[in-house]
Amino acid sequence: MERVEKRKHARVETSNHILYESMDNEGQIVSRSMGKAINISRSGIMLETPYPIEANNVTLVTVDIENDLIEMTCRLIYCRETDSGVYQAGFSFIGSDEDTAKFAVKLIKLYHHRKHNLIMQIAA
Repeated sequence: MERVEKRKHARVETSNHILYESMDNEGQIVSRSMGKAINISRSGIMLETPYPIEANNVTLVTVDIENDLIEMTCRLIYCRETDSGVYQAGFSFIGSDEDTAKFAVKLIKLYHHRKHNLIMQIAA
């Protein structure tokens, strides 16, 4: 049986390292760690993390191509352990459509920029 996609926006595969900060209900940071973005869309992102994420609100922080810090606040949708022992967490972005689109585009551009540079280094 074919799986029906219910998402509003298409997901784009990526592999970006991202710092995530979990916050309590008062907005205080309760934990901080690194994860890897697996895919991203205009409305959300999936991270692979070494630890489960339990906080409902998370801020993602990374750098763009110009080495400027970019961040986005997200709401945790799910977090589940994989067969390999890492966790996959799905988030929806909190913010305006314009802000979430900018964040997604910057992350995708960074991924493709790094991928292109790696290919050029291997070919040299």
